[in-house]
Amino acid sequence: MIKHIMVPYDKSESATRAFEYAIDLAEKYNASISIVTCVSIQIPIEPYFGTAYIETTRLLKEDAIKSTSNLESRLKELKIQYKIDVLEVTSITDSLTSYAESHNVDIIIMGSRGLGGFKKLLLGSVASGVSQHSKCPVLIVK
Repeated sequence: MIKHIMVPYDKSESATRAFEYAIDLAEKYNASISIVTCVSIQIPIEPYFGTAYIETTRLLKEDAIKSTSNLESRLKELKIQYKIDVLEVTSITDSLTSYAESHNVDIIIMGSRGLGGFKKLLLGSVASGVSQHSKCPVLIVK
Protein backbone atom coordinates (compact mmCIF):
# COMPACT_ATOMS: atom_id res chain seq x y z
CA MET A 1 0.00 0.00 0.00
CA ILE A 2 1.22 3.48 -0.80
CA LYS A 3 1.06 5.88 2.15
CA HIS A 4 4.10 8.08 1.66
CA ILE A 5 5.36 9.37 -1.72
CA MET A 6 8.65 11.19 -2.19
CA VAL A 7 9.20 13.57 -5.11
CA PRO A 8 12.74 14.86 -5.64
CA TYR A 9 12.26 18.31 -7.17
CA ASP A 10 14.78 20.43 -9.09
CA LYS A 11 12.55 22.74 -11.17
CA SER A 12 13.03 20.63 -14.31
CA GLU A 13 10.15 19.72 -16.62
CA SER A 14 10.46 16.03 -15.82
CA ALA A 15 10.38 16.76 -12.06
CA THR A 16 7.18 18.76 -12.59
CA ARG A 17 5.65 15.84 -14.51
CA ALA A 18 6.72 13.48 -11.71
CA PHE A 19 4.91 15.77 -9.27
CA GLU A 20 1.71 15.35 -11.31
CA TYR A 21 2.03 11.56 -11.11
CA ALA A 22 2.56 11.86 -7.36
CA ILE A 23 -0.63 13.90 -7.00
CA ASP A 24 -2.57 11.29 -8.93
CA LEU A 25 -1.30 8.45 -6.73
CA ALA A 26 -1.72 10.47 -3.52
CA GLU A 27 -5.37 11.12 -4.36
CA LYS A 28 -6.02 7.46 -5.20
CA TYR A 29 -4.32 6.08 -2.08
CA ASN A 30 -4.88 8.98 0.33
CA ALA A 31 -1.08 9.20 0.64
CA SER A 32 1.11 12.04 1.81
CA ILE A 33 3.81 13.62 -0.38
CA SER A 34 7.30 14.72 0.61
CA ILE A 35 8.88 17.13 -1.85
CA VAL A 36 12.65 16.99 -1.45
CA THR A 37 14.97 19.55 -2.99
CA CYS A 38 18.73 19.19 -2.73
CA VAL A 39 21.18 22.05 -2.55
CA SER A 40 24.57 20.68 -3.54
CA ILE A 41 27.28 22.18 -1.39
CA GLN A 42 31.00 22.46 -1.97
CA ILE A 43 33.00 23.10 1.17
CA PRO A 44 35.53 25.89 0.53
CA ILE A 45 39.19 24.96 0.81
CA GLU A 46 40.43 28.48 1.49
CA PRO A 47 39.07 30.20 4.63
CA TYR A 48 38.58 33.55 2.88
CA PHE A 49 35.84 31.93 0.72
CA GLY A 50 33.82 31.09 3.84
CA THR A 51 31.57 34.17 3.75
CA ALA A 52 30.83 33.76 0.05
CA TYR A 53 30.11 30.08 0.63
CA ILE A 54 27.64 30.84 3.43
CA GLU A 55 25.87 33.49 1.34
CA THR A 56 25.72 31.28 -1.77
CA THR A 57 24.27 28.38 0.23
CA ARG A 58 21.68 30.72 1.79
CA LEU A 59 20.64 32.02 -1.65
CA LEU A 60 20.41 28.50 -3.09
CA LYS A 61 18.19 27.39 -0.18
CA GLU A 62 15.95 30.46 -0.61
CA ASP A 63 15.61 29.72 -4.32
CA ALA A 64 14.76 26.07 -3.59
CA ILE A 65 12.03 27.12 -1.17
CA LYS A 66 10.61 29.66 -3.66
CA SER A 67 10.63 27.06 -6.45
CA THR A 68 8.33 24.79 -4.45
CA SER A 69 5.76 27.48 -3.56
CA ASN A 70 3.53 26.72 -6.56
CA LEU A 71 3.66 23.00 -5.71
CA GLU A 72 2.77 23.77 -2.12
CA SER A 73 -0.26 25.85 -3.09
CA ARG A 74 -1.45 23.05 -5.37
CA LEU A 75 -1.16 20.47 -2.58
CA LYS A 76 -3.03 22.76 -0.16
CA GLU A 77 -5.78 23.27 -2.74
CA LEU A 78 -6.16 19.51 -3.20
CA LYS A 79 -5.96 18.92 0.57
CA ILE A 80 -3.09 16.45 0.21
CA GLN A 81 -0.86 16.08 3.26
CA TYR A 82 2.64 17.18 2.39
CA LYS A 83 6.05 18.10 3.66
CA ILE A 84 8.78 20.09 1.91
CA ASP A 85 12.42 19.54 2.79
CA VAL A 86 15.46 21.35 1.43
CA LEU A 87 18.61 19.32 2.05
CA GLU A 88 22.19 20.60 1.98
CA VAL A 89 24.07 17.69 0.43
CA THR A 90 27.38 16.64 -1.01
CA SER A 91 25.88 13.62 -2.83
CA ILE A 92 22.36 14.05 -4.20
CA THR A 93 21.85 10.35 -4.91
CA ASP A 94 23.00 9.22 -1.45
CA SER A 95 20.95 11.90 0.27
CA LEU A 96 17.75 11.04 -1.61
CA THR A 97 18.05 7.31 -0.93
CA SER A 98 18.89 7.94 2.74
CA TYR A 99 15.95 10.31 3.08
CA ALA A 100 13.57 7.75 1.57
CA GLU A 101 14.76 5.06 3.95
CA SER A 102 14.75 7.20 7.11
CA HIS A 103 11.31 8.69 6.36
CA ASN A 104 9.60 5.38 5.50
CA VAL A 105 8.87 6.37 1.91
CA ASP A 106 6.80 3.79 0.03
CA ILE A 107 7.62 5.02 -3.49
CA ILE A 108 9.88 7.62 -5.07
CA ILE A 109 8.48 9.37 -8.12
CA MET A 110 11.11 11.37 -9.95
CA GLY A 111 11.95 12.89 -13.29
CA SER A 112 14.16 11.02 -15.71
CA ARG A 113 16.51 13.94 -16.28
CA GLY A 114 17.04 17.03 -14.17
CA LEU A 115 18.74 20.33 -14.76
CA GLY A 116 22.28 18.94 -14.79
CA GLY A 117 24.54 20.14 -17.56
CA PHE A 118 25.59 16.74 -18.87
CA LYS A 119 23.30 14.05 -20.24
CA LYS A 120 23.87 10.41 -19.50
CA LEU A 121 23.00 8.00 -22.32
CA LEU A 122 19.29 7.47 -21.64
CA LEU A 123 18.73 8.37 -18.01
CA GLY A 124 19.97 11.15 -15.77
CA SER A 125 22.73 10.13 -13.37
CA VAL A 126 20.69 10.99 -10.24
CA ALA A 127 17.63 9.06 -11.45
CA SER A 128 19.84 6.15 -12.39
CA GLY A 129 21.61 6.15 -9.03
CA VAL A 130 18.41 6.46 -7.00
CA SER A 131 16.73 3.65 -8.95
CA GLN A 132 19.75 1.38 -8.37
CA HIS A 133 20.27 2.12 -4.67
CA SER A 134 16.79 2.77 -3.30
CA LYS A 135 15.19 0.11 -1.11
CA CYS A 136 11.69 1.18 -2.19
CA PRO A 137 10.18 1.25 -5.69
CA VAL A 138 11.14 4.14 -7.95
CA LEU A 139 8.87 5.46 -10.71
CA ILE A 140 10.86 7.45 -13.25
CA VAL A 141 8.81 9.89 -15.31
CA LYS A 142 9.97 11.15 -18.72
